[in-house]
Amino acid sequence: MPSSPDANLTGSAISLPARSLRSRTLIALSLVFVLGFGISAMHIYGTRDELRRAVLLIQAGAVSEGFTRDQPLDRLPRYYAGAQMNYTLYAPDGQLLGYSDYMERSRRLRTALLSREPSWWRWSPHGGTSINAPVRLPDGAVLMVSRNDEAERSMLDELLLERLRHSLILMLPLGLLCILLILLLLNWTLRPVRRAARLAQGIGPNEPTRRIPLQGLPGEFQPLAAAANCALDRLAHAYEAERRFLADAAHELRTPLTVLDLHLQDARRSGELDWPTLEMEMRQLRRLVSQLLELARQEGQSESDAPAQRTNLSRLTREVIVSLLPLFEAQHRRIDARIDDGLLCRGNTSELREVLINLLDNALVHGAGTVEVSLRRDAEGIVLEVADQGPGVPAAEQEAMFQRFRKGRQSNAGTGLGLAIVRRIVENAGGRVGFVAGRGNALCVLFRD
Repeated sequence: MPSSPDANLTGSAISLPARSLRSRTLIALSLVFVLGFGISAMHIYGTRDELRRAVLLIQAGAVSEGFTRDQPLDRLPRYYAGAQMNYTLYAPDGQLLGYSDYMERSRRLRTALLSREPSWWRWSPHGGTSINAPVRLPDGAVLMVSRNDEAERSMLDELLLERLRHSLILMLPLGLLCILLILLLLNWTLRPVRRAARLAQGIGPNEPTRRIPLQGLPGEFQPLAAAANCALDRLAHAYEAERRFLADAAHELRTPLTVLDLHLQDARRSGELDWPTLEMEMRQLRRLVSQLLELARQEGQSESDAPAQRTNLSRLTREVIVSLLPLFEAQHRRIDARIDDGLLCRGNTSELREVLINLLDNALVHGAGTVEVSLRRDAEGIVLEVADQGPGVPAAEQEAMFQRFRKGRQSNAGTGLGLAIVRRIVENAGGRVGFVAGRGNALCVLFRD
C-alpha cells in the first residue's frame, strides 16, 4: 500500500542527521563573520558619499564667500576645479529666489544637510553622479550648490575597492585563525562533556550508583546532567525495589511450593491423596500469586498515572461488608458499621474493593472481637476506620506492617501482602493510610474526594 505524503515527510524529518554543537557554533559564527564583513563594506561605500559631499561643501564655501542674495547668480563661477557648478538660491523662509540660467530646473532645498553634527547612526548614501550641498549665506539665505562629480566618484570607488580588497586579504587569514581558535575553545569546553559521556556509558546494573559528575561541566550542561542524575536515582531505586520484590516473592513462594511437594510425595508413598489439604494449599498459593501480581501492578503506577475515576465509597463499603459477613459469622464475630451516605472518592472501584477486603480480612485474621467500620467526611476528606478488639500492633512495629511479606506473627496464615497492597492502592489514588494514633488495633484511610 503506498504511503501517505505525511508519512513520507515524517520519515524524512526523522532521518535527518542531527548537527553537533561544534558544527552549529561554526555555522553561526561564520554567518556573523560574513554579515559583519558585508556591513563593513556597505559602510565603506557610505563613507564614499560622505567624502563626496564634504569635498563639495568645501568647494561651495569657497565659491560663495562674500556672496549675498541681492547679488546676481552669474557672479558666481560657472566652473570650479574643472567641473560645472550649478546654483539655486532660496530665501531664509524657503522661497525660491532663482537658479542659474544654464540649468534646466532648480535644485530642491535640503536644509537637513546644513546640520553637520556628528551622529553614529546617521547614514544617507547617494548613488547618483550629481551631488548637492547647501551653504548658509551671511544674510540667512541658502545657496544650493550642485555639480557632476563622476570623476571623483570613480576615483573614490577605485580607492575604496582597493582598500576593500586589502581588508579581504587580511580578513581571510584572520578568519581562519578565528576558526582555529574557536575549534580549540570548543574542544576545551566540550572535554568535560565527553568525559561525562564516557562515565555515563559505564552506568548499568553492575554499577547502579555511578552518576555523571557535575564538576567541570559547562554551566549550560549542568541542569541536563543534574536531571539525568535524578532520573538515574529514581531508576536505581526502582531497580533495587524490584530486586527486593523478586527476592521476597521467591522466598515466600518457596514455602507453599515445598509444602505442596511434601503432600504429593506423601500421596505417592501412601497411594492416597489428601484432597482437602491440597485444595487448601492451592487456594493459599493462588491467593499469594494473585496478591503478588496486584502488588507488582500497583508498584508500577503512580498518582499521576491513575485515571480520574470516582467511586461511591458508601455503597462499595456496604457491599464488601455484606459479602464478607458469612466469614465473620463462621467465626462468631460481629461487624458494626456506621457509614454516611453518598460519599464519593477518587479511585478505581475494583481497586478500592481490594482495599476494603484486605482491611476487613486483616481484622478477621489478626484481630479479635467485634470489628467496627466507620466511614465519614471530615475537613481533610473521606475517612475510613476499621478497628477490632484485639491487642493490636505495638507502636514501634506499626509502620513495618505495611512492608511486603511482613506479618505480626510468622505462624499466621496470611501472606503478609494485604497491607502493602492497601497502602500502594491508596497512595496511587492520592490518599493516606496508617494506624490511628494511640490505637494499635485501628487502621485509618484518608481518601481524596
